[in-house]
Amino acid sequence: MRVIIILVTLLCLGFSIALVGTYYLSINLVDSQAMHYAKVAVKTLNEARVLYSKNVVDRVKSMDGVLAIPEYHTVKGGIPNPATYTIELGERLSDESKGILFRLYSEYPFPNRQLTGGPQDKFEWDALTYLKEHPQASFYRKEQFGDRLSFRYTEAVLMEPSCVACHNTLRSSPRKDWKVGQVRGIVEITQPVDNVILIAEDGLKVIYTVLMMIIALAISGLILVIGRFRKINQELEQKVLERTAVLNHLAAIDGLTQLINRRQFNILLQQEWRRMQQQQRPLSLILCDVDYFKKYNDTYGHVAGDNCLCAVAQVLDSSVKRCGEFAARYGGEEFAIVLPGVNSFEASRVATIIMNDIHSLKIPHKTSLNNSYVTLSMGIASTIPKDQSYPEQLIKFADRGLYQAKEEGRDRFIIWNEKQE
Repeated sequence: MRVIIILVTLLCLGFSIALVGTYYLSINLVDSQAMHYAKVAVKTLNEARVLYSKNVVDRVKSMDGVLAIPEYHTVKGGIPNPATYTIELGERLSDESKGILFRLYSEYPFPNRQLTGGPQDKFEWDALTYLKEHPQASFYRKEQFGDRLSFRYTEAVLMEPSCVACHNTLRSSPRKDWKVGQVRGIVEITQPVDNVILIAEDGLKVIYTVLMMIIALAISGLILVIGRFRKINQELEQKVLERTAVLNHLAAIDGLTQLINRRQFNILLQQEWRRMQQQQRPLSLILCDVDYFKKYNDTYGHVAGDNCLCAVAQVLDSSVKRCGEFAARYGGEEFAIVLPGVNSFEASRVATIIMNDIHSLKIPHKTSLNNSYVTLSMGIASTIPKDQSYPEQLIKFADRGLYQAKEEGRDRFIIWNEKQE
């Protein structure tokens, strides 16, 4: 679950970055397009002014009765000077209903243009101030113009050598100390960008929708993949648990007889020893040995010997019925039975039952020196565990009893206790 949360968070973060990046990309594209259009428009106006000045005004200067003046419409034979031509061309190109405006204004407008020829708002004053200090640069800003968001772009119109004499000598000129290179006016292009932004926003909505679908599909696929991985992981964990259980079983169980092996016997004996020590109850141990088993193997073979041990193990396993009791293969043909909470008398009853059940099997043993069937010799030891005693002592006493049973003729059990030491 934690991995899913992290991955979903990363996907959402990536989605947010993509949204923000796409938004700013669209804004930059709108600004870039507006900037390109403004530069082209300004260049067009400037080229038209220069072309008019060279091909028209310069040619008519030598003609009598033709004057290039700002007030040309009030004088017979008058034509507009280049600045007036540019202003009127811009007025014709402007469309206030669409928010498109072309302007040429100056800090020193001619008398006939005092109302409209100078800066009209803060932007135009800012542009004039900036361009007077940086005449080769451009000044632009995106702002609310009227009721529309517009991109406003300006460049400086510099005083050229051919214009200085005219402006300094013309009677209606508001300034007569112009020098070459000074900023004599500002050409401005104002164009609305709100419609373009709306179009870009529509495109962004499509992009956002596609991105959201991709993210949704990615998250769904991620959940499915992680769900599959989790299922596989659970299956692997279950297999590991099963394999571990099998390995633990193999580590604790004797492969032939399926009884507890010697290693597990030592562990469980220690546990029962501590438990009986805490409860101060008796703990009994029976050590068993198949009589003359080597002769049995030599006579009948190892396969028959293994079958014999398995049959004996089944008898021993069926003799342990209460909680904590267990039978174990102690080694070779030796077996052990641990009986917690059982004294020597009760242990002898268990030994008697085992001996009778072994007799009932009637497993032939023609090379036995005391019987024609397989028999067991058993040693029994019983004690109440104390702090200064150990399980090894109980094993030693049971082993002494087993040895004594063999000495006295086998096919019997002997109870050995501490008093015999």
